[in-house]
Amino acid sequence: MNPVRHGPADEFQLRLHCVRETPDKGRAIFAVTDIPKNSVVLESHAVVLQGEDCEKLSETSVWIYRFALGEECALVFGDISFCNHSATPNAAVSWTRLSPTTAVASLVALTDIKANSEIVMNYADIEEYVRRGVVFS
Repeated sequence: MNPVRHGPADEFQLRLHCVRETPDKGRAIFAVTDIPKNSVVLESHAVVLQGEDCEKLSETSVWIYRFALGEECALVFGDISFCNHSATPNAAVSWTRLSPTTAVASLVALTDIKANSEIVMNYADIEEYVRRGVVFS
């Protein structure tokens, strides 16, 4: 496993995940080691948008990387964007607001996750994906 900087220069965190290509779903997130319940698997930065900008984002090809946050939405960068949907998720996103327009999305383990298992979450606005023809296995 490769350590990644996380915090002050003398602190390191082991990477708990990797992104791999799958034969049926495209890219996906997998555990590279056993991950205990309630662990932060990874964090990604996000840009927070307001109502009208969320609607405009929905007209673009990057809409699939956005998270609905009530009247707002967030465009997430980094590996969280590769987390696939499941009706029985083993992870969920929690949010830390940094400013009115920025946030950090933390992918947190809901259960113990075994090494080499796919890390999946439940998309809250699944109807939009289905309406646009995104297929889930």
